[in-house]
Amino acid sequence: MLDELQNRPEEQTSPPRISVLVALESELVRCGVFNMLRGLPSVARVWSCSGPIAARELMGERRPGIVMCQGSSPLAPALVKDAEEHGARILLLLEDLRLEAIDEAVMLSAHGFLMQSELTASSLEQAIAKLEGGDMPLPTGMARSLMARVRGPVSSGSVRKASLTPREQQVLALLAQGFSNKQIARRIGISEHGAKRHVTNLLAKLNSPNRTLAVALALQEGLV
Repeated sequence: MLDELQNRPEEQTSPPRISVLVALESELVRCGVFNMLRGLPSVARVWSCSGPIAARELMGERRPGIVMCQGSSPLAPALVKDAEEHGARILLLLEDLRLEAIDEAVMLSAHGFLMQSELTASSLEQAIAKLEGGDMPLPTGMARSLMARVRGPVSSGSVRKASLTPREQQVLALLAQGFSNKQIARRIGISEHGAKRHVTNLLAKLNSPNRTLAVALALQEGLV
């Protein structure tokens, strides 16, 4: 069922650019997230629905910039596929850090992650700001869960480790802790542009489409 549509007044001097679709099955969680988002100054429009059919229609008609869905939901693969086709970024809501129940394609397609237990207006605002800045929201401790998920028996010599510079190694360690580009830049005393360049190089060397997979592969190969 399609819920209320929220539009910001047009007379704002600097109208926000971000639109969000909340596609969550739980009415309680969906309404809570919807109400928090509609109160954020960075969010222009919010839509919400509970199923993939309504979500697909909304994505086609409204073209939201961000789609929020439950990572472990059986509906997530279809929602994520539709979001990708419409060019929306995907923000996964996690019930816990046990990631075994999340489809692999859903994990790799996600642009960010949020813990349901840590949901506040502030955490939502920070996650959206990171997505808009090209960073990946990542809950503290998620790197360890990724390590447990991807690590398996690997024969010696079967994996060729990426050759990283000392600076890239330093940046990778901070990525594994969930730091944003801006936080990395401050921590190691370089510009934010320099931090972005190092992160881009890391993704290329690890052949990873996003920061989450890069951290997971780095943990698997013993790089962090």
